[in-house]
Amino acid sequence: MSVLSARTPDEAARGARERPQSQSTVAVLAPTGRDGEMTRDVLARAGFAPVVCPDVTALCDAIDGAVGAVVVAEEALRAEARACLLATLDAQPSWSNVPIVVLTGEGELSRAIPPGLQAVAGRANVTLLERPVRVATLVTTLRSALHARRRQFDLRDHLEARKATERALREAREQAEAANRAKAEFLTMMSHELRTPLNAIGGYAQLLSLGIRGPVSEEQQGDLQRIDRSQRHLLSLINDILNFAKIEAGHVAFDIRPVPVRQLLESVEPLVTPQLRAKVIRYTGGARSCETAVLADEEKARQILLNLLSNAIKFTPAGGTIAVDCTVGEGAVRITVADSGIGIAEEKLAAIFEPFVQLERNFASTHEGTGLGLSISRDLARRMGGELSVVSTRGEGAAFTLTLPKA
Repeated sequence: MSVLSARTPDEAARGARERPQSQSTVAVLAPTGRDGEMTRDVLARAGFAPVVCPDVTALCDAIDGAVGAVVVAEEALRAEARACLLATLDAQPSWSNVPIVVLTGEGELSRAIPPGLQAVAGRANVTLLERPVRVATLVTTLRSALHARRRQFDLRDHLEARKATERALREAREQAEAANRAKAEFLTMMSHELRTPLNAIGGYAQLLSLGIRGPVSEEQQGDLQRIDRSQRHLLSLINDILNFAKIEAGHVAFDIRPVPVRQLLESVEPLVTPQLRAKVIRYTGGARSCETAVLADEEKARQILLNLLSNAIKFTPAGGTIAVDCTVGEGAVRITVADSGIGIAEEKLAAIFEPFVQLERNFASTHEGTGLGLSISRDLARRMGGELSVVSTRGEGAAFTLTLPKA
C-alpha cells in the first residue's frame, strides 16, 4: 500500500484504491480560516490529501476515523482544545501512534518546550517544526509521517488477521471437541444398550446347554456352543468400542506405580496358552528373565500385551513362533512381541494404529474385529508416558514394541 505524496496522477489513483482515503488524509487545524486554507493549498500542490478542520472536535473525529497525519498550529492547542486532543489520543488502540506535526512559534524550539506540548508528545508521534517552515521541510516530514502511519495500519491488519485466524481455530477446535464428545457419548450409550441383550443371549445359551430346559442333543449342544462363541465375540467387539469411547472422552483413570516386568508377563501368558496350543505355535518368553520394573498401570499394561500377543497368534500360521523380549535402556524399558507371520505391508504400517483400521496382513484375511485394539493400545501406552511402535517386513513377520518408563 502506497503513501500518498507528490506523485503522478496514476500513482495517486492506485494508492487511493490500495488504502482507504482517510488513512492517507492530512488533517489540518489552524487558529484562523486563512491559515488553514493556505496550508491546505500548499499540501495539495505537494500531492497530499489535506482536510481543514474547523475546530478541535472535528480534528478528534478525524483521528478516530484513522487519519493519516495531523498538522496543527501550536496556538490552536489551548487548554480546552488540548484536553480534547489528549482524551482522543488516550483512547487510541495499542497499535496506533498518530503522527502529529506541530507548527511552533518563531524561536520556540530554542526555549523549553511548554508542558502542554510535552503532554501531547507523550501520547503521539509528535514532530515540532518552528515557523516559518520551508515547504520542502514540511513535505518531507509529512511523507515520513504517512510512511510510519502506513506501517501502523499494516500492523493493525496483521493483528486483526491473526485474531480472526485464532478465533476460527478456536471455534473449529470447540466444534471438533463437541463432535468428539457427542461421538463418545453415542458409542458409550450404544455399547451399554447392546451389552444388555447380549448378556441375556449368553446366559440363556448356557442355561440351555446345562439342560435346565430339558435334554439337549449333541447337535443342539454344538449349536449352543456356536451361539456362545458368537455372543462372546460380539461382546468383545462392543467392549473395544466402549474402551475406545472412554479413552476418547478422557474418562479412563490410571493408577501409575512400579510394576515388575516378569510379574506382568507371567500374568498374561496363561491367558494365551490355549490359543498357542490350538495353533501349535512355539512361544518363547525370554522377557520373563527381565528383572526390572516399569512405571505403569498394571491392568492397562497387561491389556496392551494381551492385545499384542492375541494379534501375533491371530496372524501367525500354525507351526510358527512368537517371541517376547525385554530390553532395558536409559530411563525406559522396551517389551517386544515378535512373530513369524507374513508381516505387514509397508504402506499399512502408519495406518494400523488409526481407529477402525483392521490389521489385515494378507488380502484374503477373514479375521474379524473393530480395528480398535492397536489404537486403544497405543493411546494407553502414551497416556502412561510410553509408546507403541512396530517394525515389519513383508514376508518376515512383525515386531511390536511397548516402551514404558523405567521405575
